[in-house]
Amino acid sequence: MVVAFSLMAHTETDERVAFQEAESLKMAGCDVYIFSAYSIETSRDGKLKWMEDKLASVLPDVVICDTPLSVKVAKRVRSALLKEGKCVKVVYDITEWYPSKKNLRNVSVFSVFFKFCALVSLSFCAGVWSDAFIFGEYYKSIPFRFLFPWKKNMFLTYYASVDKVRRFPQKESLRKECVLYYSGNMTAEKGFFRVLDAVETVARKKTETHFVFRVVSSSVFKFRDLPQNVKVEIIPWQPFEEFCKTVGQADLFFDLRDDDMENTRCLPIKLFYYMSAGRPVIYTALKAIPKGVPEIDSAGFLVPKGDATLAADFVMRYIDDENLYRRHCSRGVELCASKYNWESQEIGFVNFIKKGIG
Repeated sequence: MVVAFSLMAHTETDERVAFQEAESLKMAGCDVYIFSAYSIETSRDGKLKWMEDKLASVLPDVVICDTPLSVKVAKRVRSALLKEGKCVKVVYDITEWYPSKKNLRNVSVFSVFFKFCALVSLSFCAGVWSDAFIFGEYYKSIPFRFLFPWKKNMFLTYYASVDKVRRFPQKESLRKECVLYYSGNMTAEKGFFRVLDAVETVARKKTETHFVFRVVSSSVFKFRDLPQNVKVEIIPWQPFEEFCKTVGQADLFFDLRDDDMENTRCLPIKLFYYMSAGRPVIYTALKAIPKGVPEIDSAGFLVPKGDATLAADFVMRYIDDENLYRRHCSRGVELCASKYNWESQEIGFVNFIKKGIG
């Protein structure tokens, strides 16, 4: 079986595609091709033509798509190959809202409504053109399950491949040193300023503790003066395998993004990698997190509206209560080892692609 990935919004090294889906299909004997137009510098039509040529050249049995535009291209290829007697199945792997906030940025106030309607129409067409769906999470599945209940689908959540995440020994205590970790853009929308406020607050209250604030980001940011017991480490963007090998060196993970209508219905992918690394998480109380991980309170804390002061209080609780810290570390590992891992859904995914959509 030949399986091709048609990617418009993701690179060919995307962790879910390259290191989970594609890798599992290869191990099951499939010929797998990953085509990404994400970084190609050309017009939209140029990207579509490039993708169409690439897909047609490998004569796929199944095309897995990441956006409505990818589905549109796959539909064209399916129609062309059908005339030659070859059947092609199109699977829409839904991991993003479409349209999302980023699709409507830099659009004039008068044009937003019309662009929104156009993108919603394209998303609906993608549902019509697809033979089956893969859902990354509950909330993003709702429109498609409602509109196309007869189409085959499966849930493939963003669980980490636990064997790829290196675990480091837990510290006996955080009183001497505490490594706080943030990964993402250093912007207000992503909650970076709230994380920075939380780090500063806890550092001023725990003057006897040395804090390392480790930021993994490709953004450029000029830091304000922080307390003397805070050291900032900026790490550029890391390849997936390097991220998995080093993420567990931190002691606590932060993500205090906005809880707007879109974010609160998005399950953060890195959450499962942090838990797999065996470290507690402090996240904004997004609706999608307890929906996806009902036991989250036993492996970290959720902060209403990304409250930086409350987040700082939780850090201090971990510093003061070593047993609480150890329990949350161990519970994250236990949950990911027992249920929230890629391996638990790998066979179901492979069977769905090879047998379930025929």
